[in-house]
Amino acid sequence: MSSKTLCRMVRFATLSAAAVALFLAAYILPSWGAEIADTYPEFAGWFWPWLLFLWAAALPCFAILIFVWKVSTAVRDETVFTLKTAKWIKMSALILFADAGFFFTGNIILSILWMNHPGILLLSTLAVICAVALALLAAVAARYITKAAVLQEESEGTI
Repeated sequence: MSSKTLCRMVRFATLSAAAVALFLAAYILPSWGAEIADTYPEFAGWFWPWLLFLWAAALPCFAILIFVWKVSTAVRDETVFTLKTAKWIKMSALILFADAGFFFTGNIILSILWMNHPGILLLSTLAVICAVALALLAAVAARYITKAAVLQEESEGTI
């Protein structure tokens, strides 16, 4: 596959992920929350704290998509093995680590406040494990892209 094709595919995937995440955050989550609050009035007080928490947890994911877009440009230009690209990937990993920590901590706090169901806490823990795994993969990629960039700079300097 050519670099341009890979770039287009990554950009399509990035735009698709952004559209799905936006639809989920702007329509599905508020709709489900309102439906739950209508069906179970005792949970009506949980609606806004949960919705704001989920929106706050989703926001960093959009920042990560911006970095993925930038990396797709590096793929197109065939400049992946640069310190700048490694920095973008490392920032994505750090944002994802922080967001996973925020999401887990928020779920624990909501559980302590009796505003969380144990099943939701368990599912959230699985989501956090997946996020940490992706962040670790990004951190590994950033480390080796950094090493490759340094080697590339050294080899260009000796020629």
